[in-house]
Amino acid sequence: MIFLGVRNQRAIGDSSIPDGTYVASQVLLDKHDPSRILKRMNTFFMKPDRSYELTGQVNNVYFLEGLAHFQGRWLLYYGTADSRIAVAVR
Repeated sequence: MIFLGVRNQRAIGDSSIPDGTYVASQVLLDKHDPSRILKRMNTFFMKPDRSYELTGQVNNVYFLEGLAHFQGRWLLYYGTADSRIAVAVR
């Protein structure tokens, strides 16, 4: 599962991320018991760093919207700064 977290003043973690910034990470859940975490990233794989992700209606924010496997590539669609839609390709 991919998920978003937000850095806040009480957070323990990467202090290089400004407060209020959303970052994306991953967790692997047990398919028979989804309340059981098998593995979790201890960092993020994506954070706002482009101008259109940093500045908009809401700064330093993006929302993961959909993941698609298409022609051998993964496409991760996300909203940026509550102003645009983008896609990350892997």
